[in-house]
Amino acid sequence: MNTNGKLYFYEIIGVFFILTLYYFIAEHSSWFIAMPALFLGLATLAHSREGGWAIPAALFLSAIGDYQGSEHNFILQVLFFALAHIFYIVDFLPKRNLSNRNKYVASIPYIYAVAFLILLISHMNHAVEMVAVVIYALIIATMGASALVMEIKHKWWYVIAAVLFIFSDSVIVYNKYIEHIPNASLWIMTTYYAAQGLFATLCLLRRKE
Repeated sequence: MNTNGKLYFYEIIGVFFILTLYYFIAEHSSWFIAMPALFLGLATLAHSREGGWAIPAALFLSAIGDYQGSEHNFILQVLFFALAHIFYIVDFLPKRNLSNRNKYVASIPYIYAVAFLILLISHMNHAVEMVAVVIYALIIATMGASALVMEIKHKWWYVIAAVLFIFSDSVIVYNKYIEHIPNASLWIMTTYYAAQGLFATLCLLRRKE
């Protein structure tokens, strides 16, 4: 990475950090929740010739999901984040290596999703929300699995980002349907922004082959 590239990279990370910090300090209950992901979408889109188009698309869809969440539109929030994860899957799967070891490892997110859903569904009464959450859980599990089977530089950072995303969403639904978690919003948003920041950073670090 040349000097100009490094400067651009650090500027992007710096602005993202400022936006997330401002959200936590001043705007934690408003539409501003969408601004960090929207900014990352624009930054990665400008780098799309090297980084690809799927991660920018995922970030834009996540920003819409964030906004829908701020408006308490749960089903639309789930829909847009499901679409975002589909674009992450589109980005990750072409880099897959389906070795026997990777196939076994890729089962871990699905095992977790099924176990979590068994616990969760017994606490849900709304049929539409139940269907939406089940479909979403399978999609995000596939995103995690697709990160685990990649053979790419910085693979384990992708896996860490996927795990952070899964953890964030798990806290959302556990807090919503099962039991109140103290400081749930802090756990949800710090891990969510960390995941999105990692995915965007990894996209920005890509170089055209």
